[in-house]
Amino acid sequence: MVVFNFYTLLTGIAGVNLIFISFYCQLNKQRRKSLTAIFLSLFCLFITLNLLYDILMLNQVFGFYLKFLDEFSLLLAFPCLYFYVLSLTNNNLNFKKKYLLHWVPALIFLVVWVFPPESFSSWNRNAPMSWLYLHLNHIQFLLYIILIFRILKKNDEISRELISSVENSGLKWIKELLVFMSIILVSWILDNAGLINGNLMSVPLLLFSYWLGYQTINQKDIYYNVSADFKMETVIPEQSRYRNSKLTEANKKAYAAKIEEFMSREKPYLNNELTLTSLADKLDLKPIHLSQVLNEEFKENFYAFINRYRIVESQRLLKDLRYHNYSIQAIAFEAGFNSMSTFNKAFKEIVGKSPSIYQKES
Repeated sequence: MVVFNFYTLLTGIAGVNLIFISFYCQLNKQRRKSLTAIFLSLFCLFITLNLLYDILMLNQVFGFYLKFLDEFSLLLAFPCLYFYVLSLTNNNLNFKKKYLLHWVPALIFLVVWVFPPESFSSWNRNAPMSWLYLHLNHIQFLLYIILIFRILKKNDEISRELISSVENSGLKWIKELLVFMSIILVSWILDNAGLINGNLMSVPLLLFSYWLGYQTINQKDIYYNVSADFKMETVIPEQSRYRNSKLTEANKKAYAAKIEEFMSREKPYLNNELTLTSLADKLDLKPIHLSQVLNEEFKENFYAFINRYRIVESQRLLKDLRYHNYSIQAIAFEAGFNSMSTFNKAFKEIVGKSPSIYQKES
């Protein structure tokens, strides 16, 4: 007899959604790299396998034979999600041998399941081992939430060295991803502890499947407009990042003057998608040299440097009578910003007062 209830209905819909997301990633790669699409597809498929196991268990169909899928599918899914975010936040990710370590737990689990040692049967009587087996995926889930958070923190630092509008960098949705993962993890632990109705576990899963589908359709690679041949690691904020630079003090002074003259004459900061590599190309400089000059001569990262010019431009527009009928938002966009929150924050930090107050006093 088929078990059809609230849990199986929502779980089934979530599984179907994830399958569609997986196929969509492979059929539509216009806005993301193939490696990114592969990792997201695999993540969706492994989560679907886990949900399929739950449904089969409830219906007592092949449950015993497929029980290894319960833990095994998640041991594969979480690394795929990690590498999806990693590849999404890197314009030129090279897969390294050390990355294979992320799949070692899944391999060990599979080997132990297929060829169980004699002590395997005694694990249920061993409290520590039994506890570890019960919470293996919980621990792994928590570890990958932490790892993704570290990617997020590092990406925020790199974004300010490479792009002029960090609100376009996709950080917001990754933060939402961490929130969703945390909610699912807490619900999962409470469900296993019997503190909540197990059927409720299907709700965050269903919501997550719809949310992930929406993000998959709308999300593009965060550094899609940064030159693919530029190594982002060269601008990671570290004191030793320019140790191999051959720029002399005279070179840096000359480049600084050239940059200031170009910024005043061409106003490239009005382009809200301006990047370090695109500006370096306009200046006929190497991106790493431009980064070094900005950090050492102007004492600013690329994001702060460009936004300083945008604030000066917005001040000019706020005083200009020809823009008297423009809203503050329109003026912010004219100056190169594409987010009012970023504009207001930057304006207050640099000018010391809000744009509205500045306009009234002008």
